[in-house]
Amino acid sequence: MFKRHYQKRSTNPLFVIFRLSLSLIMFAVLFIGAYAAYKHFSGLDPLKVDPQVLVNTILRTEKLDKLSKMLPSQESNILFQFLLVADSHNDNANLKKAISQAKQAYPDLQFIIGLGDYTDVGTKEELKKAKNEFDLSNLRYFLLVGDHDLWDARNRELVATSNFKEVFGLSYQSFTFKDFRFILLNNADNYLGIEGDQQEWIALELDKAKIDGAKGIFIFVHEPLFHPSSEHVMGSVESKLKLQAKSLIFQLKAVGVLKIFAGDIHYFSEYEEPETKLSMVTAGAVGIARNPQSPRFAVVSVREDGSTKMEDVEIK
Repeated sequence: MFKRHYQKRSTNPLFVIFRLSLSLIMFAVLFIGAYAAYKHFSGLDPLKVDPQVLVNTILRTEKLDKLSKMLPSQESNILFQFLLVADSHNDNANLKKAISQAKQAYPDLQFIIGLGDYTDVGTKEELKKAKNEFDLSNLRYFLLVGDHDLWDARNRELVATSNFKEVFGLSYQSFTFKDFRFILLNNADNYLGIEGDQQEWIALELDKAKIDGAKGIFIFVHEPLFHPSSEHVMGSVESKLKLQAKSLIFQLKAVGVLKIFAGDIHYFSEYEEPETKLSMVTAGAVGIARNPQSPRFAVVSVREDGSTKMEDVEIK
């Protein structure tokens, strides 16, 4: 029998080091490119995410999983549901799909709340096309104005909300449903923020909700008042508005607001403001442009006790 002879192949240490270094460089370049693109298009900086937020989210999820096995289903406690849409940016085809899909999957939807940016530059023609989709929904709808919806009017040296108000009516409003108070604020103006007349209105609305014995208050804004990782928050353009946002957070906390809903960042997220522990949500974007996630909408289920169930739904 012949024995096989195995010859040990000599390895050049310098060649091994070179290949390893080249691999590390290529990996670093790919990582930096992906990170830069993600941050640019989403406004979210994954390297700035508060570790405590992540830990709390994980722990909260584990607790909820355990409780869900011990307690009876809360689905029977759902009082009503509504549709939340944001940032369609002239993608009216997706807006139509979102509304149709939501109505089919959630036949008990009571109304729609829009969180702004239905257009790219806010011309009356753009706004009317978006309005047509809401009108065809056969659901009541309540809409906030977004910063993109102000551009055309401002560029023509008109009051920034003039186009929006001509097409949709109010730029901020409130209503009551099932004894819950819904307050929709206009914080979309990146330069003026919330002006004095609206500030007075907010104070009156909060007092009225308390006097009327509302079961709870839900607040809706276009730009988040705070976000743990996104730079697209109120005050990102005009820094003095950060103080206004913080003051509003404490004002809302003082009256026991249950949750604050926002759009603008094109990303679905749930989190708490760290100082007040106010519960906050951002809805993902309906439109496909500048969207780090797939186009989506949210459905909010409100329970008897005022707690909510958020469902982040991808548009099919």
